[in-house]
Amino acid sequence: MTCIAILLETPQGVRFLVAATPREAALKAESVIAAIPQTQLPVPAWVAGASSGTADLLMNYLADVQMERVLEGAL
Repeated sequence: MTCIAILLETPQGVRFLVAATPREAALKAESVIAAIPQTQLPVPAWVAGASSGTADLLMNYLADVQMERVLEGAL
């Protein structure tokens, strides 16, 4: 079984998430990002334990999620 780790450096402290699948990892990270005040985004994120392709996909996804939240405030 694959183990994917995501580290998010939130204003409240570092959050370390572990998941068995990319989908689970993305959902966990997205829920943490959703709880961060919009004015404090984006936050640094790191992905480990996945293949480089999967890690890249997750990093891009998390960047997109954060950018969407940031842009919501600009409208």
